[in-house]
Amino acid sequence: MLPLLVATLLTLESGVPASARPDGVGRQSIEELLERARRMQATAQQRLSGEVEAVLKEIEAGPGPAELAQKVERLVALGEDATPLLVRHIDPGTSGTDKEKLVALQVAQALARMETAPVTDTLIEVLRGGTPEGRRNALRALAHTHEVARVRPEVENLFRSADATTKQLALKTLLGFGGPEVDGLLTTLLSSGDDAMIGIAIDGLAEQRAVASVDPARRILISPSSGPRHALALLRYFTAVKEVAQQADALAFVRIAQSSSLSLDQRATLIDGLPALAPTLNAELKKAMDPLIATNDRRLKEAALICLAKLGDKPSRKEIVRDYDEKVKENDRWANAWVDRGDLYARLGDDDEAIRDYRQAIVVGKDDPTLALGKVSEKLARAYVRKGKLKDASEVLNRAPIALKDLQALADDLEFAPLRASKYAKDAFGLK
Repeated sequence: MLPLLVATLLTLESGVPASARPDGVGRQSIEELLERARRMQATAQQRLSGEVEAVLKEIEAGPGPAELAQKVERLVALGEDATPLLVRHIDPGTSGTDKEKLVALQVAQALARMETAPVTDTLIEVLRGGTPEGRRNALRALAHTHEVARVRPEVENLFRSADATTKQLALKTLLGFGGPEVDGLLTTLLSSGDDAMIGIAIDGLAEQRAVASVDPARRILISPSSGPRHALALLRYFTAVKEVAQQADALAFVRIAQSSSLSLDQRATLIDGLPALAPTLNAELKKAMDPLIATNDRRLKEAALICLAKLGDKPSRKEIVRDYDEKVKENDRWANAWVDRGDLYARLGDDDEAIRDYRQAIVVGKDDPTLALGKVSEKLARAYVRKGKLKDASEVLNRAPIALKDLQALADDLEFAPLRASKYAKDAFGLK
């Protein structure tokens, strides 16, 4: 910062003619310019320090999640010059209070989004000799460092020697660094048989959308022992990198879903997520689904039929809708029959039909004490948001018997993000 100030002052000096200077003031020497720059830098740092301390005191007060995120944004906005001031707070120490620990975590999250080159040395020192909490915060701060070649060996050392919680975060950090070293790390983990570490590794790959690691992930998926144990994490990963997912991957998930080593809910969840991989609906896939459709478990059977229907299989759609049509026909004055069919259409991705059924449920069930009207209204609003009908969604939530705190919680729901960002957000969620 100081060289930049001096250069700026020199430029300004050279552009001011002597006749325009006050009497007795001549061109300043380099030494005088340096002293002037130091004073300016000290003033700027003092002001910056005050701003940092003000935000940290606000964080100590323990604001809610939304307000806390805003405080972190303010720290990030202070820029690279603030990093030496922030890094002092990254390790709360062995006797750190809850407030100090909260500040340390938020500082780490802010540094993770800033250029940390000015404080890399300090962060490495914390990695080597800080408290466990300080080390974890240093890992968070270095997650997106531009000095990967320098930092990676330090993180690898920590990964090999740290406690379990720190080890897990170090693994995620290493995965985030990417590079050919990731494949070697995954191979080592696979051979170790450490299920906890393998699961964390897969979750880390999903977060990073690490396309380059698809082959090691496939080896886990097709492993008779590892595949079922990590099936749900693997589904999250392949969904994150669906552009490289193959037909064989989808078939591998179907085979795992046939395994009795998983609970029925886990098996159904695998099939629920399969359409996101966009497999081709062919004879091999349909045949692999047959045992699931033939099962006595309704949840698993429905998951299989819905999966095939979403992939374009008309007989499967007709079969599953028929059961719900009959239920509505026999109980057309029972609101929950309409809700159930609306839920089915929502799962099928047919929001137009879902909207019609949810609206009918509200009409039919206006005097039905068994109808959870607030929950049905929320489902209707979600369907409207998915259709892009934000005004309609806002009107539904505005009229719904939903407590204000629950409405405000919905504002943070990812599915409601388009509505939160729209001009209807205030009416929809009761926001100020």
